[in-house]
Amino acid sequence: MSESVATLTAMAMSHRDRFKLKSQVIEALNSEAWSWQQIELLFGEFGLPSFSDDPNGPDLTEIVSSLSDEPLTELYALVFDVAESEVTDVVESSVGSQNWKSGYARVFLSHSAKYKEFVGEVSDELAVLGIHGFVAHETMEYTKPWQDQIEAALKSMQAFVAIVHPEFNDSAFCHQEVGWALGRRVPHYAVRMGVDPKGLLSRDQWPSGAGRSARDVAHLIYQWAANLPDMGNSITDGLFSALSEAGNYYDAEAAAKRIVALGDLAEADWTRLDQAYWSNNQVHGGVLPTRQLKPFYERNSRAWPPLKLGESDDLDSAAS
Repeated sequence: MSESVATLTAMAMSHRDRFKLKSQVIEALNSEAWSWQQIELLFGEFGLPSFSDDPNGPDLTEIVSSLSDEPLTELYALVFDVAESEVTDVVESSVGSQNWKSGYARVFLSHSAKYKEFVGEVSDELAVLGIHGFVAHETMEYTKPWQDQIEAALKSMQAFVAIVHPEFNDSAFCHQEVGWALGRRVPHYAVRMGVDPKGLLSRDQWPSGAGRSARDVAHLIYQWAANLPDMGNSITDGLFSALSEAGNYYDAEAAAKRIVALGDLAEADWTRLDQAYWSNNQVHGGVLPTRQLKPFYERNSRAWPPLKLGESDDLDSAAS
């Protein structure tokens, strides 16, 4: 058994994980890409019952449903022609979600403990941009083992950023976190804070954040993350969450400005924006976010102020 499968088996999949993997396998095998003969051969390799048209025999769904975690992982990897470690990533992406803000893009911020306050400020700035920057001392629950929580965050992060102060290079924990990121093959990035990173991160030329504010460093990270193919939707979702949860007019303005920069929105996103506007008095009661949102609505021929939930139906009924 490979190390990745052994790890996955040891941690045990949740019902959600099994349902997700089994559903995808069933959908794939039901497609035209797989012939009856190929499925027979595949199942034979795993010692599974013959897949046939026998009305008394098990059907495809029943056979796949009977799989335990280890063969399910191997079968999934074979069907989708991916490494078993990638299947582990699919499952582990849902692990440790309690350490992340719901709806935000998940970025692990690796840093020296000496600069935890500065990195905490970077995380605060990222929050209004739709990104939850995981900072161990701020995010973890004190009643749970700290190492377990860090590992859970490393398993479930969508991207990794190293904030490289001089002490970073001397930290065994920071190097271990880099190893996690490279081993999981998640997108990774580094910001040089007066020193170049050592080890495996040293081969690339990273931007400098030396002498720059936490807001500046956060914007460097945002500009990188926003251009990642798999992060765009997560950041967009995070922007709507940031607008809904903004605790002051300034944060509401920052989130609104980023949403406006997206350009025209899908109808579902307009609905989300309408709801975010009315759900937070820092938005509908603030001059600063209004300055951003009112022209945006008017340019797109949307009603201002935004319609409340159900209001459009009332207007349609009145018109008829």
